[in-house]
Amino acid sequence: MPTTSPRKPHRNASATSFRNPMRRPVRKPVRNMSAAKRKMYRRRRIVVGIALLLLIMLVIFCVISLSKGIAAIGKAIAGHEVTIVRQPVPDPRPVGLTPHCTAKDIRLELSTKSQTVPMGGSVELTERFVYEGNSSCLIDASDMNAVLTINSSEEVTQGKQATKDNKKDDNKDNKTFKDSSKSVDYLSHAVWRSDVCDMPLKPLLMAKGDHFEKKITWNTNSTSGKGCTADEDLPKVNRGTYVLRIEHKRVQGLHSEPVLINVQ
Repeated sequence: MPTTSPRKPHRNASATSFRNPMRRPVRKPVRNMSAAKRKMYRRRRIVVGIALLLLIMLVIFCVISLSKGIAAIGKAIAGHEVTIVRQPVPDPRPVGLTPHCTAKDIRLELSTKSQTVPMGGSVELTERFVYEGNSSCLIDASDMNAVLTINSSEEVTQGKQATKDNKKDDNKDNKTFKDSSKSVDYLSHAVWRSDVCDMPLKPLLMAKGDHFEKKITWNTNSTSGKGCTADEDLPKVNRGTYVLRIEHKRVQGLHSEPVLINVQ
């Protein structure tokens, strides 16, 4: 007879997989934080918040400042308001030790584009200070000391009547006045001079290779006996030949060669 093995009991799958729907999940235990730790964390949050707020304010301030700076630079460039300041290079020798120029150090030149001007007209003159010395020196180039004088030809020739013929050779006239002007007091007898009104000085530090040039206009008027008067209120000179010369009041013997102007 065949032998039969005992049967193993059948496991009910539904029984093993069944879970109680009313069973709740297990919660982790909540740790109770002490009051001291809570205060500590609260203080940390406050400090971090304040630091963050300050950082944000700093960033905003930087952005606003940069924006204003860029706008100001752009406005200055657009309006050509950028100014470049150049400081003069000082002379290595103290000014107090620099001597004053002599007549051997400076050559004065006076020139004009035209030697003929209508009565009531104007003539522009050019004055030049040319350095010819060996060591630097100081000289004042203002109209107060480097005086432009205008005299009538009759005064220059000391009573000898000068010719009024415009056709006469100007070079010959110039030579005549150069020879006769050595003993003439140009300052005392001038019909016009540049120092009748006070004005600031113009000191120059002259050295080898230096020269200074300035323009001055004579409106064919006279300052004789008028003092410091507005140019338009001065009387006009008469027709005739006038001798112009620069004479420096502070440097003995320093003057330019005379120049003739014919007022017609």
